[in-house]
Amino acid sequence: CSGATVTTNPASGSVFNVGISTVTATATDGCGNVSTCSFTVTVNDNVAPTVTCPSNIVVNTALGQCGRNVTYTATGTDNCGPVTTTFNPASGSLFSVGTTTVTATATDVNGNTATCSFTVTVNDNQAPTISCPANITVTAPNGQCSTAVTYNVTSTDNCTSTVTVTPASGSIFAVGTTTVTAVATDNAGNTATCSFTVTVNGTGGNLT
Repeated sequence: CSGATVTTNPASGSVFNVGISTVTATATDGCGNVSTCSFTVTVNDNVAPTVTCPSNIVVNTALGQCGRNVTYTATGTDNCGPVTTTFNPASGSLFSVGTTTVTATATDVNGNTATCSFTVTVNDNQAPTISCPANITVTAPNGQCSTAVTYNVTSTDNCTSTVTVTPASGSIFAVGTTTVTAVATDNAGNTATCSFTVTVNGTGGNLT
């Protein structure tokens, strides 16, 4: 019989979602006889998402800490819906003094990924603390016009610091009064100073 027509479901030109869809074609002739066949349409998502990182972040150390916890977000979009964004290091991590690179990875529901990166810089702006002893008064040994004097200067810092003392502990001090200056310096160059005096009294008599 003449006049056969063919219909398809879904129709040609339809929008197919990602995945596998079955299309059924039906041919019907003028006498009402029907024949069918089918095939599949597979749509793969090969479009990566987009991800936008924040600008580079600069912060100071938290009070009493040699670092800071830093939080951040990134924006991801995709042609197929939701995007999951992860960070390395994770948002909220403790960052040490210095500059660290953070990588953000956006992953769509079909496993496509995109990355971006930014830096987190933590500056140490906290000066160390330093403690000098009280002024020291000693008497030179009999017949001497000088003597060695020892003392202790302490320092604390949110990171690490070193102390230099001028004159150094154990130095020979002449009779009279000498000012001792101590300077604590941390790794970021922050400093703190204190001072005290060392007074050496003579005993008189013959000097040897």
